[in-house]
Parts: sequence; structure tokens; C-alpha cells
Amino acid sequence: MRKTIIFFPALIAYLALALFACAPKTFPPALDLEEGVLAVAGFSQPSQSWEYLSSYRPKHPPRLTPELLADLDEILRGLLADEPGRIILGPNATRQCQEVILARTKAEGKEVSGLRYWLEVGRCVPADYLLVPQILEWRERDGGEWGVNEPASVVLELTLLDVGNQRVVHRYHFEESQRSLSEDLLQARKFFHRGGKWLTTQELLRDGLREGLREMGL
Repeated sequence: MRKTIIFFPALIAYLALALFACAPKTFPPALDLEEGVLAVAGFSQPSQSWEYLSSYRPKHPPRLTPELLADLDEILRGLLADEPGRIILGPNATRQCQEVILARTKAEGKEVSGLRYWLEVGRCVPADYLLVPQILEWRERDGGEWGVNEPASVVLELTLLDVGNQRVVHRYHFEESQRSLSEDLLQARKFFHRGGKWLTTQELLRDGLREGLREMGL
């Protein structure tokens, strides 16, 4: 029988001072894209070797609906910084190129790596940089804001490619199953920032995206 975990206000008050012991996290300056074009691929769930951009392989590959993936695309679009001079092309620009590159690869009978595949997609767009968001694990919250049988869980990877120089500029890996404050005192700042609530998986993902984009300077 699964145990329901509930946040207790008394515990929250008792450990509130832990916030002051946590140093703020610093991030690099924004990536200079004034002279280039950033393309953003749609969220995907890699299953073939040519789709992966890292060595991580999910134990329980998720099967998310196209509607949910489209919602995640909208979340990412809303978080990307809208700065003067920055040109950002969304999933509609990359999706057709993904189909073109895949068809060409199959016709040629070649074995390609994930890096080579996505760089070809970036050249097809064409773009100077390509951001590839991938969902590797996804578990919905079982319960409500104040008590759960199972917390939300997600594994997200963001990979930023420099298309012209054919390299990975940055890879961000976010992996979290939300835990109560009593289970993980080191996450006090994050816990209070979230209002002491159990998040949905989309809310958890938004946290990961926000942090990842900051680390990448996007």
C-alpha cells in the first residue's frame, strides 16, 4: 500500500531559516545571437539511436500525446528570452527538415549518430544554433497539491548545437522526482520557492526549463 506524503506547516516553519543558508546561483551572460539564427526543435521522445544526443537511455520511455508535446513547446516558447536582434525559429521550421533529413538518411542507407542527424537538421533550416528539447522520463503526479501517493517525476535534456562549427555548445540534464522537505533538507530554497506544494509534471518541467535556459544564456 502506498503511503500518502503530506507537507506539515509546522515543519515548514521550523526549517524556514534554511533559506538563508543557501547561496544564490549565478548564471553566464546571455548567448550572443544578434548575428545568428536560433532554431528550436519541437519536444520529442527519442527512441532510435539516431535521435539521442547523450548516453542517457530511459528505463521507462514515456509515450506522450501530440497535444501534450505541443503544450510543452508553448511553455518553452514562452520562457525563451525575447531580446532585440534575436531571431528565433520555432518547431514548424524544424519539423519539415527533420522529415527531409530522415528520408534522405534512409534512402542512403547510412548509420548516423544523433549529433550528425540534428546538425543536418540545423543546416537544413538553416540556423546558426539549434536547441533540441527531449523528454526521457515522465510520470504524472498521483494526488493533489498538498498530498500525493506518487509525486511528479521528469527527466529532461536540452542540447544547444552550434551548427556552423558542428559542435555541442551546451547540454543541460534535468532529472527530478519531487521530494518533501523532510526527505531532502538540501532543497529548502527550492521547496519554499514552490510554495510548499506538490507540483504537476508540467510545472516541474517548467522549473527545469527555466533553469536550463538560464545556464545556457538563453
